[in-house]
Amino acid sequence: MVMILKDIHVTEGKVSALPIPYDSSQVLYKLLEREVFLKHQVSDSVFTQSMRFYLEDAAKMDRIYARVIDSLTVLESNNGKEENI
Repeated sequence: MVMILKDIHVTEGKVSALPIPYDSSQVLYKLLEREVFLKHQVSDSVFTQSMRFYLEDAAKMDRIYARVIDSLTVLESNNGKEENI
């Protein structure tokens, strides 16, 4: 879940930085989001169910997002280059 959320946030950032109209950015985001799900071999419905599950437990969601933030910080400190450990 952490890696999916990290990739989703990176995708959101990339799309929002593009000088394109909002409508176009929404279409592009949906395409890129689908690629994130394919990369992690999860369907959008399973992701949505997981999010609902974790949103019902604020402590669990806080722990997940703490790890997402850590992952994004590491990614940023590596100038956007992911390391496969």
